[in-house]
Amino acid sequence: MKKGRKWLIYSSIALLLVIVLGFYPGSKDLDPSEWVKVTIRDTVNVPIKKLWELVGNVKLEKAAGNRKYNDLPSIERTRALVGDFSKAGHSRIVYFSTGDTLVETIIDIKEAHIFSYEITKPSLPMKWAVYRARGTFLYSAIDSNRTETKWTYAFHNKNFISRFFIDNYINSTHRSWMRDMLNATKKNVEEAYGEEMKPSRTSAARGN
Repeated sequence: MKKGRKWLIYSSIALLLVIVLGFYPGSKDLDPSEWVKVTIRDTVNVPIKKLWELVGNVKLEKAAGNRKYNDLPSIERTRALVGDFSKAGHSRIVYFSTGDTLVETIIDIKEAHIFSYEITKPSLPMKWAVYRARGTFLYSAIDSNRTETKWTYAFHNKNFISRFFIDNYINSTHRSWMRDMLNATKKNVEEAYGEEMKPSRTSAARGN
């Protein structure tokens, strides 16, 4: 009985230590390379410079559409906080159908190649698992008419245990949301480029 009791006590202490250490807050200065990440890629049939121009015309809420996800409400609108969200330091508020909000701030931008933003002050449930998150678009020309888009989301987890919750969220929801967003943006951009490439009626008339 005594040995059994000791084993139970030691096991309980070990379990308590695991729980305490697992939920112990991680560093808020953790190197972004160690954040929890998910990356998707796609090819857009538009020249890189034209893609950069047209993608800025696609509204966030339009790309999001009315699709529904288990752990992510739909995006309804955005409102500028600083600037027009076109330069580093510019920021905006994103509003969700549940009344939740978050702030997006551009942290790095290089025309036609890089667009990176940081997400802070979320009222979504994600606030319990992450300090902040970052999204980065990298564009590279495949040839004169095609561009590869690489989109990476990185979550700065609050502790060791929260990594598992973030991984589950990525696999159950976020990766699908990113893919749908990228597909919708691609469709909008390719359609807009196709319209621009059509000969105008005036040009057609002159040709006749």
